[in-house]
Amino acid sequence: MPALQSGWVELAVLALVFVALQIWWLSAITRRRRLARPLTEQEFRQVLERIWLKRSPTDRS
Repeated sequence: MPALQSGWVELAVLALVFVALQIWWLSAITRRRRLARPLTEQEFRQVLERIWLKRSPTDRS
């Protein structure tokens, strides 16, 4: 009986790993699609403001 239970445990671990990989893969695809879409005017302004705030007044490059 312990060998049968050990097989179920291995199967459960394999299933959990498979589900975790699928979640990771789908989130990566979603992230790539989100990055591929064009920015709205408001989002573009926010990005520019963030860039301007990061630059220090003494930075001339």
